[in-house]
Formats: sequence, structure tokens, C-alpha cells
Amino acid sequence: MSISTDPLAGSELARVPLPDDVYGFGWAEIRYLLGRHATDSSRMSVASLGFDAAPTDEVVGAAAVASLLARGLAEPRGDRAVSRGEAAVLETAFARARRWSGISVRDGDTGDLMVVIEDGDIVALLQPRSLGTWFVGLSDAVDRPAEVLARAVDQLRSAHGSARFAIETRTLEGSIGTRYFRPDGAGWTVSDTADGEQRPVADGRLVHELEQLLPGVAA
Repeated sequence: MSISTDPLAGSELARVPLPDDVYGFGWAEIRYLLGRHATDSSRMSVASLGFDAAPTDEVVGAAAVASLLARGLAEPRGDRAVSRGEAAVLETAFARARRWSGISVRDGDTGDLMVVIEDGDIVALLQPRSLGTWFVGLSDAVDRPAEVLARAVDQLRSAHGSARFAIETRTLEGSIGTRYFRPDGAGWTVSDTADGEQRPVADGRLVHELEQLLPGVAA
């Protein structure tokens, strides 16, 4: 009997490699990491990611821990598990976050979503994908959050063409900014309300416009 050196060879997973610096997490894993700490930030992270009504029973937790252990993203410690690597970074970001930015995209009958979470030490970008999976990007460019957002928007634009973008940013104190963007040639137009008059983004300076959307610094 021969044993393949690549257990995923020929499978659907093998045909869908993750982009560089992007990590894959399952729905149960995300729910488990969200519930590891009972902080105001954790509760806001739950709401921002749409996990408000998600089940939190022991079966979900056990499945998540088993998956994280199997992937080397947790280690047993007594009768519990401790997150490692990217899972530990994500768990900390959920629990300490100070700013949440949601990027929603509408392109005809289709749409997309990305949530950007900042905790002062890391910027986590989370994007729901098919079958309950999530793509997670992690950046340490905490002093340039508008640049991180701009790259995320450009990435979504390349996938959705002329789609309309809505970006809403929140802190623990509430909503602090909303903008609505449309591609305009190589640049952008923007409005402050969903039905507001679009104005050109000066010199295509998307980063500058996003800086106005992100007052303050996550700390």
C-alpha cells in the first residue's frame, strides 16, 4: 500500500490554495475564539461578525478545539486548550479590539463582506467564504490603518468591478463614520449617505478619504 505525501492531492482543498499571508478558519473555530473572553470588545466583535445568534453549546466548542488542536493552532494544557499562532493572535484581537470597520460590497444580485478589527497591536481582516469558512489576514501596520483598508477595498474592487462599497466604522462608544464609494474610471467617487450626491475623491486619494473615516487611533 502506498501512502501519498500530500493527503489533499486531487481534492477540492488542494485546488483552492489560500493567498499569501491569509489563514483559513472554520465557522466553529471563529465562534470559539470569539467566546474565549467576556469583554466589551469581544461582544462587539461577535456583533460585527454577525455571530450574535450563533450557537455556543459544548458541541461547537469541542469541535472547534479538536480542529485547532489537529491544525497545531492550539495545545492541550491540563483539561483545556490554549490557542497558538494565528489563532492566539485572532483571539487577542477579538478580546482587545478598539475599532471595527465593515466593508460591504453590492454588485447587482451578488455581494461580499470584509470586517477589519484593530486592537492596537494588530489589524485583522476577516472575510466569510463558502461553507462556513473564513479567510483571515493579519497585519502589523497599526499606524497606517487607512492604508490597510484601502488595500482591502482595492482587492474587493478587483473581484467585483463596478460594485458599490459601503464602509462603516465603530468604536466601543458607537458608530463614528460611514462612507459610500463607487469606482469612477481609475478613481473613486464618495458620498456620506446611501443616497447622497457622489463627489470625486481628490486625485484618487482613497487613503486620505479613509483617514477621515477613521478618527483617532486604536489603543
